[in-house]
Amino acid sequence: MIKSIIAVAMGLTLTGCLVTVDSNSRPIHTVWDDGDITRLELGSSNQEWVQNSFGEPVSKLNYADGSEIWKYRNRSEKDMEVGLFLVFSVDIESERVETLSIEFLDGLVSNYWVEEVRY
Repeated sequence: MIKSIIAVAMGLTLTGCLVTVDSNSRPIHTVWDDGDITRLELGSSNQEWVQNSFGEPVSKLNYADGSEIWKYRNRSEKDMEVGLFLVFSVDIESERVETLSIEFLDGLVSNYWVEEVRY
C-alpha cells in the first residue's frame, strides 16, 4: 500500500516537470523578410527591380513557355535546451530554410511563393 502511494506521489510530482530551460533563435543568412515580399507587385515589378531589391538569386530556372523562376533563400538556426526536473537536460538544434520563389513572364513578376523546410 505504501509503495503504491509513493509511486502515485512521485508520478504526480514528476508530471509537468519537462521544461524548456533556454531557447535561442538566430539568422544565419537573411536576404528578404515579409516586408520585402509585400512590395512585390504582380504584373508590375520587373526583373531589374527584383534584382536591385533582393540581390542575385541563388538559382534561376528557365522554362519552354518563356517563364523564369528566381529563388532566394533565408537560413536560421534554433537552439533549445530541454530539461527534466533536475535529472537531465538535452540540447536540440534545428535549422529552418525559407525559399522565396519569384516567377517572371515577359520580364514581369507573375507569381511568387514561400516554401519552408525544417531540419
